[in-house]
Amino acid sequence: MNYAAKWNKIDSVILFFENKIKEIGNAITDSKDAEPDAELMILAATEHLRSENEKLKKREHPIYMIEENGKYSCPICHRVLKDEMKYCSNCGHRVIKHIDRNLEGERNND
Repeated sequence: MNYAAKWNKIDSVILFFENKIKEIGNAITDSKDAEPDAELMILAATEHLRSENEKLKKREHPIYMIEENGKYSCPICHRVLKDEMKYCSNCGHRVIKHIDRNLEGERNND
């Protein structure tokens, strides 16, 4: 007796989707076992390092501390800093104390 001939359309649809789900499951299993492409990994890592380097360059560009009443603060996050600090402890930007060149020259002449 041919059972397949007696299947109705719903059974055919169910069988179709079961087969597709099995194919997708096998494809996922095969992709986990396959080794990743080394060139794609190198390109992705290179792009990541390039973007990180650009961000660090922006942070390393020195900015001048703001002096108010003898206290220094970061111009980015406005955190009060010690005058000998090289980096803001809050936002991480490189900060330098603004030195008035005219006053420095007068000190050296004395």
